[in-house]
Amino acid sequence: MRILAALGAAALVLPLASCGGGDGPESPDGTGTVETPRSPTPGTATQTGTSTAGDAPADGAGGGDDGAASPTCGTTENWTLRPDVREGNSGDPITDVRAGRHDCFDRVVLDIGGTAETGFRAEYRPEVQEPGSGRPVPVAGGAALKLIVYSPARGTPGGGMDEEPLAKAREHLVPESELASWDALRSVRYAGSFEAVTTIAVGAREKLPFRVFSRADEDEGVRTVVLDVAHSPG
Repeated sequence: MRILAALGAAALVLPLASCGGGDGPESPDGTGTVETPRSPTPGTATQTGTSTAGDAPADGAGGGDDGAASPTCGTTENWTLRPDVREGNSGDPITDVRAGRHDCFDRVVLDIGGTAETGFRAEYRPEVQEPGSGRPVPVAGGAALKLIVYSPARGTPGGGMDEEPLAKAREHLVPESELASWDALRSVRYAGSFEAVTTIAVGAREKLPFRVFSRADEDEGVRTVVLDVAHSPG
């Protein structure tokens, strides 16, 4: 009887152990991706937890990705090399820009201080130019991605002139030395914000598939715009 009781107790413990989800906290949306806190300064690379390409955009995605969960990197095959555009303007300011590494892609995240819908445009260009002046913003790597977000940057007209500026024009938001060993990203630079439209210059290893999406956190009262660049050309 003691042996049977011990076996019964062990059977109860095993299902509980299998639900632990690893050694880190689970993400709120259940995708397995855990975002680390916002970086305190623009010049610090923020690394996110590992995940696969199946991270599902919460409220809109580009590149034809349907957001279905996938245990492999095959989902990135549905991403795009063509311009990806979403309409909309937001008066909420961009408060931070950070980057992270994942199993199948590298990620750039723009934090926005409000939940209003925000439009964006991402496309590969021969070069990214500083808005207003037109000066080129060179990036490391074999390809340049221009990411435009229709929100003002913190510390610019429309983004709170009394706030500390998000960055200086052409400033590296993530040190290139930290990105040199990453699989996709090579540069993340602030091109500037002009007439409540902000431009980020992203350098990629080569012309790799990407997707862009935005999602709102109603509890926190914030929105993020996310650019993912695949590790593989597909």
